[in-house]
Amino acid sequence: MNEVYHGWLIELVAESNGFSFQCWLPGNRLAVSDRQVYPTLDAARSAAQTRADTESAKWSLNHWYATYIERKFGDEPLSLEHLILATLG
Repeated sequence: MNEVYHGWLIELVAESNGFSFQCWLPGNRLAVSDRQVYPTLDAARSAAQTRADTESAKWSLNHWYATYIERKFGDEPLSLEHLILATLG
């Protein structure tokens, strides 16, 4: 079963003893998973959404830090919110 969540494609997979997940960014070969098996579909979905949110925050903060280091702020500093939205959008 596939679902879209905050720009991520979440693949929920039925396993012999529960459900697992993989999160993908469309157009990107990178997938993330915690390689755990959850007893219910809802538990796997919740874990996948948490992982997608965590990865998005991590990438946004890395982008903000790289931009800060490169001093590409100009006269007006970019807000972290702006950089997060630019990274996700």
